[in-house]
Amino acid sequence: MSGATAKPQSGKGESAASRGRQLASWLREAVTANPGLKVLSIILALTVYLLVNSDRDREITLHVGTSFTLPQDKVLVSERLPEVRVTVRGPWRRLRRLDEREIDRVSFDLTRVSGGEVPITPDLVRVPSGVTVVDVSPRSLRVAFEKRVDKAVAVAVATAGRPLHGFVVTSVTAKPTTVTARGAQGAITALSAIRGREVRVDGRSDTFERETELLPPDGVELTAGVRALVRVEIKEELVSQRLGLLPVKLRAEGVDAARFAVKPAQVEVTLTGALLAVERVIAAGSSAQVRLTPSSTAGAELEVTVETAVPGVGVTIAPPRVRLQRK
Repeated sequence: MSGATAKPQSGKGESAASRGRQLASWLREAVTANPGLKVLSIILALTVYLLVNSDRDREITLHVGTSFTLPQDKVLVSERLPEVRVTVRGPWRRLRRLDEREIDRVSFDLTRVSGGEVPITPDLVRVPSGVTVVDVSPRSLRVAFEKRVDKAVAVAVATAGRPLHGFVVTSVTAKPTTVTARGAQGAITALSAIRGREVRVDGRSDTFERETELLPPDGVELTAGVRALVRVEIKEELVSQRLGLLPVKLRAEGVDAARFAVKPAQVEVTLTGALLAVERVIAAGSSAQVRLTPSSTAGAELEVTVETAVPGVGVTIAPPRVRLQRK
């Protein structure tokens, strides 16, 4: 019996192979059967996962505007807070659709506040249902007031530019001449005038009227209109122009002028009048002269004259008379 050879157990081997084939067939069936239904199941599972995980509470920061209700007889002189930084918490779906522009302004009622620090609390911020205010910044507002007063002040309007050559602005008047300014006592006390927008006079040679806007400083308001009628008077520019020293010429009538001289031999001449007229006199040239007659004798004082062809120009001569001398 010791020399006998053992035979393989074919029944058990075939059974294991059969189970392997069945498992492989089942796996293929599980993967390939009803592919559309399987894809849909995967999509639904992912959707549920994303909804559950994306709708968790989160925090975001918003910037919410402010509004103030002030006492009638006082002016807020401390810095106005333009906005409050608000941190809110809520489901992401709600926060994602939340528009800070749709949130009501944070309202500060200061009608009964005399000054100091005013607390800024989360309950001042109104947010949609399901959203909670976690924090606000800043957490307080400094408030300072001054008494509101009125004062009559002058209206002052300046001109800009240059009139036509030879002309000048002689006066600028506004109607009304005064206005009532209202504001904080400190600002109104220091205010001497309300300025208007400049009126341009470029190239003008005549008087004209123009309406302009009044420009009160920040924190000051006008109780009446904010425009004024401005009258700008423009006239010819008057000047006094020195010609310097001019030699005195002798104009003789029946006398040999070569035998005489005058002392001083030069005089100072100044022209006075409208700029354009004076310029015409200078362009034409001028000369100083005395008139000799047969009755003129040495030692006599003769009047010096300067003739101009342009009317309206005054002439000043220094000295006005010279002494006649024989050579």
